Amino acid sequence: MDSLLRPLLDAPPAVVYLVCALVITAETALLPGIVLPTLSTLLLMGFLAERGTLHLGLAWAVAVAAAVLGDQLAYLEGRRWGPRLARRVGRDRWGRAETALARYGVPAVIAGRCLAGVRTLVPRVAGSAAMPYRRFAAGSVAAAVLWASAELLVGHTTALVV
Repeated sequence: MDSLLRPLLDAPPAVVYLVCALVITAETALLPGIVLPTLSTLLLMGFLAERGTLHLGLAWAVAVAAAVLGDQLAYLEGRRWGPRLARRVGRDRWGRAETALARYGVPAVIAGRCLAGVRTLVPRVAGSAAMPYRRFAAGSVAAAVLWASAELLVGHTTALVV
């Protein structure tokens, strides 16, 4: 396992932070980003923080900021191209997401961040459905804080056992 991590352990921390931020942002900001390994990225950041390559507090700030940035870009995309996106994603899937968002509001934004695949769609649906930006942004930040904290701490704690 150490040989697989060697390039990251030897990379300058700034490069590791940047690559991780790009992966986390792109997962939500780009519709095909659904295939990006953000869970693995956060676990790895926590692991590298325990190993001393990264600082846990800075890794957390980078992860939260990247997640929020990706959400904001996807929300804006939904505001601008919502109906076109609905056709690409599938009207049924899009309709179910709109119904859940209308029914649960900010809690749906928070829950959406924690579900792979869904986290890519929720900000777009929120933008398309004209969810008030302040409500969406509040949910996005709360979700990013919870999500990044949980995943980074799991990676950090796992490193203690390895």
